[in-house]
Amino acid sequence: MHLNSLKVVHIKGDQQKIKEFLQGQVSSDVFEQKNNSCQLSCICNQKGLVIAEFIIKKIDSEFLIVIDESLIDVFIDDLTPYAKFFGVTFDKGGELVKGSIQVNSSKIDNDAFYLQSDDYGLQIEITDDVSSILNQISIDEWNVANKLLLNFQMCAKDVALYRPLELNYDKLRVSFTKGCFRGQEIIARMHYLGVNRRTFCTVINDTDHQLELDIKILGSAISYNNLSIFSCYIDKPSQEKIQSLSNHHLISVTTN
Repeated sequence: MHLNSLKVVHIKGDQQKIKEFLQGQVSSDVFEQKNNSCQLSCICNQKGLVIAEFIIKKIDSEFLIVIDESLIDVFIDDLTPYAKFFGVTFDKGGELVKGSIQVNSSKIDNDAFYLQSDDYGLQIEITDDVSSILNQISIDEWNVANKLLLNFQMCAKDVALYRPLELNYDKLRVSFTKGCFRGQEIIARMHYLGVNRRTFCTVINDTDHQLELDIKILGSAISYNNLSIFSCYIDKPSQEKIQSLSNHHLISVTTN
């Protein structure tokens, strides 16, 4: 389908300088990224709070940023002061972003996906050809697929509210071996030394059943096929209570 909320940002400059610039700013390891592949990533502030999340698409030697349109200005404004030291600039592209859910993803080259399970994979393509987009899936199906794979998709209202640990980004978007990036010391300290009493989960609940629990819902819930599907950051007792209720109601919890 056409993911019309996702836009493309081109990073202009010397390709080696761009690579060095990104490596020092984003949470993922671009030095490890293969050609023609996608990588989930984000940028954080000095306090370790997530400023923006995005997908880095590498096509040949060029790095493209695929990002929610509400985060484009946040992304560019935040990185421009650092980009100047590398002679790097940003250009908003006009390409379309096509999202696909591929079943039997184990049979397809892993580099095609930014996220996958044993059952299916999610991939994006950048195209100028609108006729190549068949719109065979809905935006709700796309968003549900991301939630089932524990990928939180942030927008402008989420800026600087959460640390990666709260959004599952520490597992999907952060490299703990690449070296320094902004907020890295706090994020690494929480990862290695912190006592994590909560877990990032995706909850699927029958909409006819009211969950009477004090849980921190992250973002908005999706209503799909009489189900309410949402991300949350939940403590162990609440998680156990939800799982005990699943014997009587259609409720499930997905965690890493």
